[in-house]
Amino acid sequence: MSEKKGNKKDKNIAGRALEVGAAEVGAGENNDAATPATDATRSDTEVPAADAKIVAEVPAADARVVTEVPAADATSANAAAPAPAAPNVSEAPAADAISANAAAPAPAAPNVSEAAAAAPAPEATSKTPKAAPVEKTPAGSQKRSRREKASRRAVRRRWPAIVAGVATAALAVAAVGAASLYPGMDATAVTEPVPHVLPVGVSMANCQGPTQLLAGSAAGADPEFSANSSSTKTLLNAVVLSGATGEVPGASVQSLNGKFSPLFTVAKPLATPSGAPSASPAALTGEPKAKAQVVSGKSVDAASVLQLDPLAGERSQGAGSVVVDATDGDLAGLAGATCQAPANELWLAGASTTVGRTAILSLSNSSETPGNVSLELFGSNGPVQAAGSKGLVVAPGSVRSVVLSGLAPDEEMLTVHVKSVGGPVSGTIQQSVLRGLTPGGIDYLAPVQAPAQSLTIPGVQVRAANDSAKITAQKGYEDATTVLAVTVPGISDSVLEVKAFGADGQVPLPNGGVFTAAAGKVSTLSLAGLPAGNYSLAVSSDAPVAAAVRLINFTKAGDAVDLAFATSTARLGDTHVLTLPAGVESRLAFAAIEGSATINLVPVSASGVLGEGKDVELRAGSSVTVDPAKLLGSGAVAVVVSASGAPAFGSQLLLKDGSAGIAVLPIAPSAAGNSAINIITRY
Repeated sequence: MSEKKGNKKDKNIAGRALEVGAAEVGAGENNDAATPATDATRSDTEVPAADAKIVAEVPAADARVVTEVPAADATSANAAAPAPAAPNVSEAPAADAISANAAAPAPAAPNVSEAAAAAPAPEATSKTPKAAPVEKTPAGSQKRSRREKASRRAVRRRWPAIVAGVATAALAVAAVGAASLYPGMDATAVTEPVPHVLPVGVSMANCQGPTQLLAGSAAGADPEFSANSSSTKTLLNAVVLSGATGEVPGASVQSLNGKFSPLFTVAKPLATPSGAPSASPAALTGEPKAKAQVVSGKSVDAASVLQLDPLAGERSQGAGSVVVDATDGDLAGLAGATCQAPANELWLAGASTTVGRTAILSLSNSSETPGNVSLELFGSNGPVQAAGSKGLVVAPGSVRSVVLSGLAPDEEMLTVHVKSVGGPVSGTIQQSVLRGLTPGGIDYLAPVQAPAQSLTIPGVQVRAANDSAKITAQKGYEDATTVLAVTVPGISDSVLEVKAFGADGQVPLPNGGVFTAAAGKVSTLSLAGLPAGNYSLAVSSDAPVAAAVRLINFTKAGDAVDLAFATSTARLGDTHVLTLPAGVESRLAFAAIEGSATINLVPVSASGVLGEGKDVELRAGSSVTVDPAKLLGSGAVAVVVSASGAPAFGSQLLLKDGSAGIAVLPIAPSAAGNSAINIITRY
């Protein structure tokens, strides 16, 4: 019984010792500030009872090493949260205290090997509040006195650590606050891309040069050419439109001879760079001020590039064409080509390399970067593997010619897929026919639309079946017929449906116009069964295909014939510009397949005046051919074409009166708008 009372008394003494220790810590920390230790709101360094480095007295029989909590942890806890209520250590069993100490890892701070005993409260002063009285026992008074001194020494030793902990906590809080006010780079932050409009540069369109008469053997891809007939005329036509204020952007034509030698000027450059508006713009009168600058029938002897300066930060509207007319020689006939914007990929369809058929691919590079070109060839019997079809370098400002019979000989139909790495190029195939000593026609093959499942080919002229039969009955004229050539670049066959649309609507095709085109090959469909007239073809398939039509023109059996190629075209939009070359007749062919559409035609005179526009109505599923000289007047040298309503398509036919000469030119696309890319401007 007495032993239990002794234990209880020792526990009470230990509890009071904790209270005295806490009071001494408060007194020691606040003597300089003259602030009572019991004022929690004024003590920055007061350690919560739960975290403070208080050394509790343990009975001698059960004494254990008590682990101290680092002062820095205590001060950071003070800065983060209010001080929790101090647990009553005197009532906690010694075993619990030992287990709690064992659970926490021992810090680097020194341990107290002997548990400090409770110390008597110091005398109350004006600066030190009176501590709670501690009950003393005569038997342990001397030991407690020594323990009190040790406890005070421990508190004094802990004072620098407490101050250091407070400073560390203050720095941590300041760093957190600064980070919230001035956030640094965050790799995980979500950023929004900002569209940036790209600056507009000079627009370029590569124009074909004169026809080329092959000299010597066709072996290899670098041919030599002979002089053309003295009757051959190569004429370039160009037109450039002004902006809404009437200012015409600068435009010029340069030779693609490797030096960009200037040939002639279409429009003088504006005094204000890039066509930017002047400081004193003209007053608006409400009258239209649009006009144009035109060059017609300019003789050229080489390939060239039409350059258009930007106007007020936008691309300029303009176009050009080249017409070659030869009345004699091996290349007699009419050929024409629209000046073509360079690209890094294009498709050319309808060529032939059989005996007497010559196909010459011309690659023009009007950029300042070399173009590395590779050719993918598809023939009548499948893909053609040719060793010389890769790594064809086209130097800046130059033209490279490739004789296709040197890569793919004896192909009745040949399609060429051109891909350029580096400088973009334009591509045209000069196709000519020579039957013995009789010329069989010449034309330029323009690029077709990239393979797709739905294509439209306007501008297909078909001669009467009886007359065509008389031509093909002649020896060597078996291929002098109008045919559709379809290329399937994929690995699976494609089922196609072809529909022909004339002025009165759809016209049935032989066998319904449905056939299967083999994969990797060029397949053909004869159009000889159609009545005489002008048509537009709609091609639909279950796999992407490329398509073009080879058509024949003639006067009568025994006389010379000419050939032309109508290509699949893109949908018409707003403000397409085309020239009406002098010396030949122009026809404009338009088609609307899915619904009704309206075509607006605005004539441009030789002096650059834009006349009154005329509308051409297209019914759904119809094709219309317009004579611009009759509709717009004989003084028109160019036309501005705009389409509205359902998708509409168009092309230009060139005919020469009194001869078999014929050519089909695609309508050049309108100037593209400003491009923009998304840029992330922060990390």
